[in-house]
Amino acid sequence: MQRELYYQIPLKRQRKVGRLVCRKAFPAMQLMWPLLALYLAGLIALAVFGHALDQWLTAAGIRYGVEFSFVSLILLALAGLWGLRRLQVSQVQSRVHFDQVIRLTQDDHGLRFATENTEFYFKWRGISQLLLVHDGVVVFHGALFFLVPDIAFPNAGDRLAFTREVYSRLSDNARSISEKHIRAALSEQPSAA
Repeated sequence: MQRELYYQIPLKRQRKVGRLVCRKAFPAMQLMWPLLALYLAGLIALAVFGHALDQWLTAAGIRYGVEFSFVSLILLALAGLWGLRRLQVSQVQSRVHFDQVIRLTQDDHGLRFATENTEFYFKWRGISQLLLVHDGVVVFHGALFFLVPDIAFPNAGDRLAFTREVYSRLSDNARSISEKHIRAALSEQPSAA
């Protein structure tokens, strides 16, 4: 069965769907809001009842009890957020194989990033930004990006040629956004390799 569909989705709707999908895909992350609520409730309780708590702890022989409670509250909140973040990362890693070989193909119409399981094709006009990072070239389409590491290129001259070729095919808006990030590469002279 073959199917061909055409549709548009406004950004506002995509953002709502994105939040809904994240809540359903990673339900443990919903613990972040109760954790933040408990943290704020603890801060408010310390602010309101701090003096009474300090007097009670001082009478019990504990100095700097309120300060210790405040620091403990901050550390517990940070530890909880760190734990939730680690849980989300482990859930993502358990669902997708990130160590697959990526095959980048450049043609007259765009760039194709393909693995054994997935394939993305960016037409030249669909590339929204080009960045150079310390170990490669990053190609963006909105929030989706692909890193092409330096080790993928046979030499620095090939990396420079790739960067210039992609930049030359970007839309005017994408070029204006990218130019300040790749200015050095645009003015660099190709090395004889």
